[in-house]
Amino acid sequence: QEEMEETWLGLKPLYEQLHAYVRNKLHTSYGKEIVKNSGPIPAHLLGNMWAQSWGNIADILKPYPNKPSINVTGEMIKQGWTPTKMFQKADDFFQSMGLDKMPDKFWSGSILEKPADGRELTCHASAWDFYNGEDFRIKQCTRVNQEDFVTVNHEMGHIQYYLQYKNQSYFYRSGANPGFHEGVADILSLAVGTATYFQRLGLLGEEVDVSDEQTNIN
Repeated sequence: QEEMEETWLGLKPLYEQLHAYVRNKLHTSYGKEIVKNSGPIPAHLLGNMWAQSWGNIADILKPYPNKPSINVTGEMIKQGWTPTKMFQKADDFFQSMGLDKMPDKFWSGSILEKPADGRELTCHASAWDFYNGEDFRIKQCTRVNQEDFVTVNHEMGHIQYYLQYKNQSYFYRSGANPGFHEGVADILSLAVGTATYFQRLGLLGEEVDVSDEQTNIN
């Protein structure tokens, strides 16, 4: 508990500065009657149903308008990426860090794209542990774009967490607290949204200076 408190206190100044920056940009865009100078930022303005990701309002928040923003969706489509390839690349990424490869049952049991047979299902991406030590699945109506590629890595981060504690007693096969699973999955997926990683995948050309700090921040 003390370690978590210390970590939070270390992050809190950055967290507050980010929120102040976003509030100011939204205040400028929508006006003071919609975005006030204090209190919660209206969640419905953040471009995500859960206010979890702010990527969809990047056009408002972009700090360096004269530097490129990284969006590889067009290149993914041009190169013929598929939902399955997106998951294969995520699997390669986790294995490169010394983590487990996805079990065979993951590939045979998961739903990686919206079924073409007209079945109704909730398309919100989710990861599942069947609590038998060998069956782990993801359900996601994956579209070939950059946002969904990051989500693929996030959901596979959940599966990696499941794999790490699969041999524990049933009572310990869950996250340390309700928010911890999301934190682990997000940390594991952070690197895949960077210009450096996209260039390594061949989705960004060498003409993009991935070492430029302002480009990476954008």
